[in-house]
Amino acid sequence: MRVFSIVWVALLLALAGAQSPSDDYTLDMGDVLSVVVLRHPEFSNDYVVPPSGRVIFHGVGEIEVRGRTLAEVAAAIRERLATRLRNPEVSVSLKQARPLLVFVEGQVGKPGAYPIQPGWRVFEAIAAAEGLKILPERAQAVLIRGSETYPLDLVALYHRGDPEANLTLQPGDKISIQRKPTVRVAVAGEVNTPGVYDIEAGSTVLQAIATAGGATANAALQRAFIDRRGTLIPADLYRLIILGETRDNPVLEDGDVVIVPTNLSRVAVVGQVGRPGYYPIPEGKPFTLSDAIASAGGPTSRAITSRVYILRVENGTVRRIAVPYQRFLRGGDMVGNPLVQNGDVVFVPETRRVDLGQVLTLFSLVNIVERLGWLN
Repeated sequence: MRVFSIVWVALLLALAGAQSPSDDYTLDMGDVLSVVVLRHPEFSNDYVVPPSGRVIFHGVGEIEVRGRTLAEVAAAIRERLATRLRNPEVSVSLKQARPLLVFVEGQVGKPGAYPIQPGWRVFEAIAAAEGLKILPERAQAVLIRGSETYPLDLVALYHRGDPEANLTLQPGDKISIQRKPTVRVAVAGEVNTPGVYDIEAGSTVLQAIATAGGATANAALQRAFIDRRGTLIPADLYRLIILGETRDNPVLEDGDVVIVPTNLSRVAVVGQVGRPGYYPIPEGKPFTLSDAIASAGGPTSRAITSRVYILRVENGTVRRIAVPYQRFLRGGDMVGNPLVQNGDVVFVPETRRVDLGQVLTLFSLVNIVERLGWLN
């Protein structure tokens, strides 16, 4: 009996060095357990809780310990040993507690496990992992806590400093930051920066145009389209960009080519104007005689505005239309300010009589024919 007491005291002294967690401490990966079965050293040993949370005990077999307290694990071992031993006396202590860590994985400078500090939030953990490798808007982030998953809004956290997006962390939390799925599309034609772009999956044609720097002033917005492996899909950018009607905003797929054609609608303005030349007719809104003359720098001091002429091809012949432009300038009479059409030539005469044919010859009638498509 005395020998038994000495042995038991020795065991207690040996266990005195083990950590004494609270009664509600639950076990997890990395904890080191010390198991003592009195009078049966063959069943006594130290065990590290593996990632699976299941420990194989000598003489007992595999037991799930993750989430259990020390007392619960001791009771489970005792129950198993009771089939082999009479009234087994089992003691389970925590020899070494697992490090209190948070885990950061994915698109950060240095993924890994980091000892959690008091008051740590998402921002501090990502900073410890050497920050983001991608822009916040390109990231898809979640916080994993046990069986629960919480989305993280990194745009709100980094760009707006929203405290609600900066969640408080707990030991064992995992922050996963992955790159959002993307599709590769090409944007060609009348955009400011044509090219091939990797854009977020689910992006629309309007977002692709914005990524390419927006449409140029020469864009035929109404005639834009998507080339999807040979199938042409209309994309009315005028309604999307100018009118703000987003209901017909196609979602792009990998390999799509967005093409924005050039607006070929032109009017020629010749004669006594500041800058004779060819000018585009904007899409989707009326373009009048006064708009055309204003585009060309307005009438010169030698211009006659009582009669301005429009040359228009109709049914294969050139029709000459005399317009009382002065009536519009003096009284706003719209009779003197009709709409111009694609291919029209506006002639503003001068004070001394000059033959219209001479003016057109000087301006190059052949050039007008080619530029305005009169032969089509």
